[in-house]
This record gives sequence, structure tokens and C-alpha cells, in this order.
Amino acid sequence: MAQLLIEENFQHLDGEDVESLIEAFGALGLSAEPTQPRTDAETRRGWVLVLHWLRDDTTALDPVLRDGSIAAAVRGALQHQHPIGPDGTEVRERTLPRRVEIRDRDSRVLAEVEVAG
Repeated sequence: MAQLLIEENFQHLDGEDVESLIEAFGALGLSAEPTQPRTDAETRRGWVLVLHWLRDDTTALDPVLRDGSIAAAVRGALQHQHPIGPDGTEVRERTLPRRVEIRDRDSRVLAEVEVAG
């Protein structure tokens, strides 16, 4: 079972981006998979990548929050360019998220990590 769900955001991510994020989080020892949007993007200012932590225990999450690995993984996964095919989703705004929000199963914010800048 995945530890993290990556909230899909078709305005900012395509399938290849999500796969890159899954691989980057896997390299940190965190299993992840995509999920449909679960939060209201209209209430946030700017582009925010939302992750959902599925475990009660945050022990596996704590080290990657402390050492900045999450931000580095997101930057590394989303900064590489890749072609967008004619049958793929066209990402309209190809920028890094301003931050990553990590929420628990009840959608409460566990952590916010600055990414851009």
C-alpha cells in the first residue's frame, strides 16, 4: 500500500510528471501513487502540489521533511523537460509549485514545504 497519494492537477502536471514524482519519492523510500483531486485548489494562492500521507505514524516522513529531500525531489522531478505528444495532456503552466502541502487522511495539513525559489 502507498504511503503517499499525489493529488493530480491537470493544469500543472501530466502523466509523465506524476510518474517522475513517484520515482523521486521512491528514491526517498516513500511509496506513492496518484489520486484524483481531493482538495479545493480555488482556496489556495498559486500552484501548490498536494500530497496525502496515508499512515498514522509519520516516522518515515519526518527525516525527509527535516533534510529538505521532499523539496529537492519535487524540483528534480518537475524541472526536466519532456515532449508532450499529440494524444497526451497538454500542461498549460509548466512551473514549479510554490510549495508542497502534505495532508493527513482527514485532509489536515501535516507540513508545508517551500519549493520554488
